[in-house]
Order: sequence, then C-alpha cells, then structure tokens
Amino acid sequence: MKFWAVRALSVLAALAFAYGLESVVSGNMAENYRLFVLAGLYVTLAVSLNLINGITGQFSIGHAAFYMVGAYSAGAVSQAFYANQSLGQVPWLITMALFGGVCAAIAGLVVGLPSLRLRGDYLAIVTLGFGEILRIVAQNIKEVGGAYGMNVKPFGSAPNTLWLVWLLAILCIAVCRNLLRTAHGLPFLAVREDEVASSAMGVNVPSTKVTAFVIGSMFAGMAGALLAHTETFISPDMFKMDVSFIILTMVVLGGTGSITGSTVAAVALFAIPEWLRNLQDPVTKTAYQIPGSAIVAGVVAVALAVAALRYIQHNVHRGNGQKFGFGVVAMAVAAILGVLLKSVFGLVPQLATQTFEASSLRMVIFASTLIVLMLLRPQGLFGHHEFSWSWLKSLFTGTRPPLEASS
Repeated sequence: MKFWAVRALSVLAALAFAYGLESVVSGNMAENYRLFVLAGLYVTLAVSLNLINGITGQFSIGHAAFYMVGAYSAGAVSQAFYANQSLGQVPWLITMALFGGVCAAIAGLVVGLPSLRLRGDYLAIVTLGFGEILRIVAQNIKEVGGAYGMNVKPFGSAPNTLWLVWLLAILCIAVCRNLLRTAHGLPFLAVREDEVASSAMGVNVPSTKVTAFVIGSMFAGMAGALLAHTETFISPDMFKMDVSFIILTMVVLGGTGSITGSTVAAVALFAIPEWLRNLQDPVTKTAYQIPGSAIVAGVVAVALAVAALRYIQHNVHRGNGQKFGFGVVAMAVAAILGVLLKSVFGLVPQLATQTFEASSLRMVIFASTLIVLMLLRPQGLFGHHEFSWSWLKSLFTGTRPPLEASS
C-alpha cells in the first residue's frame, strides 16, 4: 500500500511541477519559453546517454543520431497524417513522442548489436559513423527536405510543449533511478565494472548492453519528436556531430554514472552560453563590452586560483570542511588579485582600448569553464554519487556516505 501511495504522490508531484512550470514560463517569461524547452530536452538527452555511457560503461558518442531519428520520423508522420485523423493536439503529441521513441529504439537496436563484439574506442567510432551517415542520408533525401530541412507544422503553429518536455525529462530520470535502485540495475553496474567477472557471475553481457542502448535511444528519440513539433522546423544541421559532443560533455562533467550530475550539468552547460549571449550592460542596455586588460587579468587570476585549489586538494589533509574554507580564501585572494591586475594591465594602451563583446567570447568562456572544472574535479561534479542529504553532509565532514547501488 505504501509503495503505491509513494508512486501516486510522485506522479502527482511531477504533474504539478510540469503544470506550474508551464504556467509561470508562458505567463511571465514568455521570451525565454524556447530556452526552457531546450533545457528540458538536454536533460533527457544527457540522462539517457548516461544510462549507456556512465551506468553501463559503454562509450557512445553518436547520441544526436537517435535524437534525429525521433525528430524526422515523428515530423514526417505528423505532416502526412495529422490532418486526416481525429486525435486532439495533446494526444497526438504524446503519440508522436512514443512513435519517435520506438523508431529511435529500433535504430538503437541496430547500433547496439555491434556492441556484442566492440568496446571502448571502436564502439565510439561505430556510433559516430552511424550518426554522420544518417545525417548525410537525410541531407540527400528530397522527401524530408534534404539540406533545406523540413517544416513540421501539423497544428499550424508551435504548440505549448514545455510541460510535456519536462514530464519526459522527469520520466527519464525516474526510469533510470528506479532501474539502479532495484535488482534489475545491478547487471548494468556489473558490466560497467568488469565484463569478464560479470559474465562469470551469470550476467548476460550482450543483452545488458543492447538493453541499455535501446532504452537510451528511445528517450533520445522521444526528445527529438518533441523538438520537431516545438521548433516546427528541423534540418540535418541541427543534429551535427558537435551536438553529440555537447551531450557527452554533460555526462562527463556531471559524473559518469550519476543521474543527478547529468541533470545538473545539462541545465548548467545549456544555460551558461545562453546567459552570455544576452549579457548586457545594466546601465546602457547595450552588449556588455569586456576590455582586453580584464580578459588578461581574469586569465591570470583563474590560473592562480586553479593552481592554489589543486595544491589544497593534494596537500591539505584536515577534512573537507577545512579544505572548503581554504578554497574560499584562495578564490577570494585570486579575485582581489584579478582586480589589481586589471588596473595594472590597463596601463598598457593596447589592452586598455581593445574591447570584446561578451557574446562573442561565450564559447571561449564555456570551454574555459569546462577546463577548469575538469582540472579541479576530473571525476565530474557528482562522481558516481546521487544527491542526498547524507552525501551533502559528507562533503563537509569527510564521512563516507551510505553506499548506493550506483556507487
């Protein structure tokens, strides 16, 4: 009874969250509606790839291909059949999300079968090649728009899909989390740790790998179907190789094997470039200009802060609480030093007069952020852990958190 009560409350909480988010964003933040939709889609993509790469230990870098399969299959069916059927907009959207997920799952099965024999870099090459082949094929098929792309406007205008996108993200998180909390998830973790040992213990390694591929691909395909109906236009350029790399970066940065980490990293890595794109001077309301002296001073200050934090990590053995305190002091000193250096470098005419728009430096800042985070925490923000109060407490007290299935 308690089991079903908890599940029912979880479903109601998820529905309430999706409805509340849709109401708030469409009412007060309508200009950012698209960004919230894309953020939710990236959460689904990152968590579903985490099931393949982080939890099962495979190395797939072609997740954009399954995203694309879902988008194109659902978009083509909507264009062809929506006008001649009786379903309403919402049931049709859910049907198309399921259809895109099934098509992507079949594609995942096709790609997952080679994983019976391949591993590591070889599997990465297969998935990367699959994605590029699929993109080039779509680019040369006139029936789906070819290189010009395809309009997906069965409803005449873009529907409100934010609530559905975040429900999908919550569903993906719930499926992966519940998978790891039950005995069904142990084979996935066993394959990640040691294929030979897990096989000796009776785990069907090929079946486990393919299952992970199919489930991860299915969620990516569902996200693609919702993308197609939200954007009302898709083209092969939207599913290039760099999309796969960004999703992979989210998984690695969050911590391979951590669902919480993938979720946090997906939102953060999507938000940082978008925030920098619209960064304005609060007084003049124009694009924020960064002087050359500030850039050089910032680089020096960040480099010194990273060096100090790494020294503290490896040479201070007084518990995480004191390490955290030393780290705060080091960053404060680096910030003060950065301000002083900006004044010093401002004496150089070339650095004082040359300015750059913050939006033009957004990818540089994005890449620098990744480098800094990887230098300071190469195992990812969460490592193999999930968020819990005991885990948060362990960061400051140095105590070991209770073991979870994912760790």
